[in-house]
Amino acid sequence: MFDVWMGDIELTTAILIFSVIVLLPVQLLLCFKAKSKAIRLLPVMVLSIATIIFAVMSVAITGWDGLGYVFLAIFTGFMLLMCGMGWGIWWIVKRKKQSKA
Repeated sequence: MFDVWMGDIELTTAILIFSVIVLLPVQLLLCFKAKSKAIRLLPVMVLSIATIIFAVMSVAITGWDGLGYVFLAIFTGFMLLMCGMGWGIWWIVKRKKQSKA
């Protein structure tokens, strides 16, 4: 996809695998088990702040370093999308349970 490497690890594939195997189940677990909405929104808040910071830094810094921050903003944005998918799955399951009751 982006062909960004860090040593022997392709970052795009690593972020994709991390998001699907770790982040999505953690977000689903938080959505279904946590009572506090602030706890459920914790990954979304952290990733949103990180995405905004990386986006601002990519604009503020010129040259190749700015391009690196663009990639980091895209990667954290993708992880934020996975959190959104977790919230979507939780919402669908909640609606199905309400319609059966």
